[in-house]
Amino acid sequence: MGENSPVIISVASGKGGVGKTCITINLAASLSEKGKRVLVIDCDLGLANIDIMLGINPRRNLKDVIFGDVDVRDVIVRTEAGFDLLPASSGVREMARLLHEDIEKLKGIITHVSGGYDYVFCDIGAGISDTVLQFNLFAARNLVIVSKDLTSITDAYAMMKTIYRTFGRTSFEIIVNSVRDDDEGVKVFTHLDSICKRFLDFSPRHLGSIPFDEVVTRSIMKQTVLVRLFPESGAAIKMNQIAHAISPRPTQSSGETLKQEPSRRPPAIPRSGAPSAPR
Repeated sequence: MGENSPVIISVASGKGGVGKTCITINLAASLSEKGKRVLVIDCDLGLANIDIMLGINPRRNLKDVIFGDVDVRDVIVRTEAGFDLLPASSGVREMARLLHEDIEKLKGIITHVSGGYDYVFCDIGAGISDTVLQFNLFAARNLVIVSKDLTSITDAYAMMKTIYRTFGRTSFEIIVNSVRDDDEGVKVFTHLDSICKRFLDFSPRHLGSIPFDEVVTRSIMKQTVLVRLFPESGAAIKMNQIAHAISPRPTQSSGETLKQEPSRRPPAIPRSGAPSAPR
């Protein structure tokens, strides 16, 4: 990959409900605030919801690109959070069951449009469907979101095991969400890491942990990214630290936990205009 090539990052989870999409848009907003050009692609193709989380009502989406003659550049929308969004559709059966040639077409579209960005986040559906596996393989970096819930840990392990045994990939970066404190986050990661080392013979990387914070729900209800609405909250500070760890890529050995320095409070950026109604 060239020095000026975009970094394509998949954000996945073994099970739903662990905060994957919320983390995706906040990392994207944080990197945008640092002056990076960021594109977020809603790759949860059958149940897309990033537009709703941001209060956006797009006229077109990925369905119109894949099954119609719409140019992808006419579908991308600029968000108030500072990054661009390529929205998808929700409740469309054809998008939930893409054929292999459609997936390849979509990957080609993403490659074509990514050239103008520093980072491209692919928010992928949970589980181990063929579409999920293909997008994880397509991305240069794989972020995996887990919570302290045992089923989240076991499902994340199952997803990494499937990708490893199918494609031979061993590089995964873990974010532990909704923990009591850093110690609990490290404990959850260490448990997952020990399973990977024992049965798969590799160690993922711990990017960081995000504490449970009631303002996360409030930001979702207000359809605004947390790092801008509540920049001084514990969860927002941790998300900014993780975004900093993503850019540039950390160099510590696999299996180690990133040392997170005390962060300065990020500046609050006023919102411009009111969000449109969700679909």
